[in-house]
Amino acid sequence: MKKIKLIFILPFILISIIWFLTNTLVYIPFDSNLFSKSVDQYTGIIAFTAMTFAMVLATRPMWLEKWAGGLDKIYRLHKWLGIVAFSFSVIHWLASQLPKWSSYLENIIILDGISGATQVEAEPTAFERFFEAIEFPALQTGQYAFYLTVLFLIIALLKKIPYRFFAKTHIGMAIIYLALTFHAFALMYIKYWTQPIGITMALLMVAGTASACIVLFRQAGKKRKAAGSIQAINTYPDMNMFELVIKSDKWAGHHEGQFAFLKFEKKEPHHPFTISSAWDKNTKLISFTIKALGDYTNALADRLSVGDSVVLEGAYGNFTFNHNQESQIWIAGGVGLTPFLARLERLGQQMDTPEIDFFYTTEKLDSSLKNKLKQLSAAANVKLHLFETCKSPRISGEHIRNTVSNWKSKSVWFCGPSKMGASLKKDLKGCGFNSAFHQELFEMR
Repeated sequence: MKKIKLIFILPFILISIIWFLTNTLVYIPFDSNLFSKSVDQYTGIIAFTAMTFAMVLATRPMWLEKWAGGLDKIYRLHKWLGIVAFSFSVIHWLASQLPKWSSYLENIIILDGISGATQVEAEPTAFERFFEAIEFPALQTGQYAFYLTVLFLIIALLKKIPYRFFAKTHIGMAIIYLALTFHAFALMYIKYWTQPIGITMALLMVAGTASACIVLFRQAGKKRKAAGSIQAINTYPDMNMFELVIKSDKWAGHHEGQFAFLKFEKKEPHHPFTISSAWDKNTKLISFTIKALGDYTNALADRLSVGDSVVLEGAYGNFTFNHNQESQIWIAGGVGLTPFLARLERLGQQMDTPEIDFFYTTEKLDSSLKNKLKQLSAAANVKLHLFETCKSPRISGEHIRNTVSNWKSKSVWFCGPSKMGASLKKDLKGCGFNSAFHQELFEMR
């Protein structure tokens, strides 16, 4: 998470330094007009920077994924950037409205936005006439784009809104971004264009526009897409889960613990699911164990049939167990079991395996899945600890400490409900845990 925080903070620090080389928020004596204009420009630039980086991340850049720790971390960063963009957009809008509101209270002298002096009539250059001509449409565009941004960001943050609706409306953010690029281009101070801040903003506009076009024309992840067909559908009715077995001759392969986007119907967006099988280039089979958690997945098993076509995109993620011989503790909750199924399968094919304790907790365990888990764990020489909360208490840090020797020095790999992961991590850290705690942040919004 340290890398993600650095990626998140660094752009705003750099853009702020560059902006303060040109402008200021401190005026002595204080001038409310100049201050509001500076706040207007600064908050607009910060909001636009956040939106640009969010748009770049929406293209799912592979060059950043590995360094950031996986696409799940990138999506978390994408969410934070959206919140920053929303917050500074609101402040930017308020700052832009302040002069209008003040005019109702007092007579104000219209000042030049650059120097603060009373505006002097002078023959404008062709460059200035161009920006004057597009100023009003840019203001109108920015205002309506702001309202739509607020609406779409609320949709993104409200998890009760179905994912498929969120995904479709989220593509509209690319159009809004292009509108806001025009707004920023037209209304940024003219003098900025010859300063470092203007050059930086121009680069951001180019990168963001290119990314918006990639998203808008659905080119994100295109090189990582592969066609496949469903070979089998295995159900676990006691857990409201099912397994899809897909064959794809074009699939490039994956590491255990990674996930992929699946698209079953043209009108539906890609949905992310963790891969629950190890890759075998001979069979070219990929399995996904899916739990019915919402409107889409609840009806998915009934809509699918053996032989149906599927489009896969991936693989993504860095929750890949380091692929070394270190002793590990695995903890899974509910459908968080899926990456461990894939890793168990791979370890069962190896001669020497590391020392691993696997703790799995769920409300009720389907008998067929329970047998599968026992067989895979035995073949991989992994110690399996099962917790069914309908019969026993939920797993706790105390269970782990009492069961695993040298638990303080073993790396922990957790996949499950985020609150459960945070609670276990806090418990173990508080009792002296001094190794790495790896957690899959499998949230797309």
